[in-house]
This record gives sequence, C-alpha cells and structure tokens, in this order.
Amino acid sequence: MLKLKPLHYFKTVVEHGSISAASKVLYTAQPPISKALLQLESHWDVRLFERTPRGMTPTDAGRHLYQRASDLLQLADNIDSEMRTFSEGQRGVVRIGCVDMGIVLLTNAIVALRSERPDLQFSLHQGDPLYLEELLERRQIDAALVHLPLTLNTCDVTSRVLQQLHVRVLCLADGPLAGSSSLSLAELAAHPLVLLRRQRGFGMYERVLSCFNEAGLTPEVVAQASDLPVMKQLVRQGVALALVPSLADALPEAGMLALDVPQLDVAADRLALIYHQQHAESAVLKPLLAFFSEEPSIPSVPGLP
Repeated sequence: MLKLKPLHYFKTVVEHGSISAASKVLYTAQPPISKALLQLESHWDVRLFERTPRGMTPTDAGRHLYQRASDLLQLADNIDSEMRTFSEGQRGVVRIGCVDMGIVLLTNAIVALRSERPDLQFSLHQGDPLYLEELLERRQIDAALVHLPLTLNTCDVTSRVLQQLHVRVLCLADGPLAGSSSLSLAELAAHPLVLLRRQRGFGMYERVLSCFNEAGLTPEVVAQASDLPVMKQLVRQGVALALVPSLADALPEAGMLALDVPQLDVAADRLALIYHQQHAESAVLKPLLAFFSEEPSIPSVPGLP
C-alpha cells in the first residue's frame, strides 16, 4: 500500500528543488529522502526527476505525481483535523464561512457560544455563496451562512433556513430619496441601479429582473456585482442605487438609507446555515448547530424555491 511519508518527501523535494534543501526543511537526513524517492521510482518503474548539477527537475510523470500527491496529502490533513474534532475534551476550532448579510447572526452566535464554551475558537471566512460552498465541499470549513438556493450538487449537505431576507434599496442619506421610507418598482426604474449577482447559478438578480419585466418596466442597470462592499461604494460615489439582500432588522451604514421595496419581497433569497450531515455530531460543530436550532426560523415567502 502506498505510504504518505515518501510522498511528503517527494513533494518537498519538488517544491525546494533538491534533496539537500528538502532535508533542511524536513529536519531529516538526506539518505532517507533519497531512498524514498528511489522506492517511488521503482514502484512505478518511472523516472520522477531529471537530476542535474543545478538541481532536480520533475519529469512529466513527476509533475503528475506532484499534483496527485498534493491532493492526497491535503485530504489526509483534512481527515486528521476532522477526526480530532470527535474528541469531546479537546480545544476545538469551529471553521465557519459567512456572507455579508449574515455577519450579525454569526457574531451573535460567537458571543453566546463563547460564554458557554470559552475553550472554543473560531476560524472565520467571508465571501460570496459560491466561494463558501466550494470551501465546504473541499472540507476547508465546517459550516457556512449563505443565501439560498445552493449551487452544490452534494447530497449530504444539509441546509437550515434561518431568516427570510428582504430586498432593500441603499441610497445616500442626504440624497433626493432622503424623505422616502419605501419605493415602488416604477420609482426605481427612474434611477440607475447596481444589482447583486451570483457568480454562478440562479438567484436574486434574475428574480429582480423578472419582477421589473412582469411590471412592464425596464430598469437602468449600470452595474452588477458579486461583492456588497463594491456596491456600497458605488452608492457613496453617487453612481447608482444598490438593490441588496438584508435582514429584517438590519441597520444601514452611516451616511446611507435602506428603503423597502414591497414589490420585490418575492425576489429575496433566504439565509441558511449549511453543513455536511455526517459532521453534525462532531464536538466543535454541535454547539453551533444547537445555537441555531434554538433560534426561531422565519417562514419563507411563498413561491421561492
């Protein structure tokens, strides 16, 4: 059976260009490293390196093995990390991702969990849903707060809806809409807009355009973005109004107003906690799931997938 240590030696030699350099990094004498490389070459009857006075360059076979060995060693590290979380007595690290509109819920969870479990630590990752789904799929995070629908096809990913989001308009607090509390689609169509769009898959962007289309209106979309800070900066610069998903009780940032658009309620996504079902009983993930199980879920808007 293939062993991991020779692959680790091999990978280090590729990355550092020679056995002597790898020896220093690994704190291992050169003979065991040389022996491991020869064993790998003998095992497959291939040359893994071109050996020159200037160093060692991987062959085509060596480059292929490097990619596969890197994947395998990373997977082994992930398995080791995951299995260690099943030890109830250990100091745990919860690796969790979050979209911008879920930050308040996540920080509330951290405050509550730290008061009960001061031994818990958190590794936080922020990004759009696609990025966080990919981290979860690669087992680089334990859970994520994202807005639905998911683009993952993995059948073992569980999602729990936490809140129904609302579509709101961000505008300048001292701008022409300062006296408004809500806007209609017709009023929105008179202003340049920046819309949030997923990098992949169906979501709020398509639903918003569908709402305008059904109302017989054509919005002036000057930009589409997958990043909320970029959208907010465009608002600050007076370029456009931003249509963004928002929690029901979310407060706007200083200098901005967040106005309701009742006609776009059906276009809003839902905020959900996603995780791999087989990890639900792990020592570090259980407290997080328990916290959100106690939080009341807000029903979905009829008609949303």
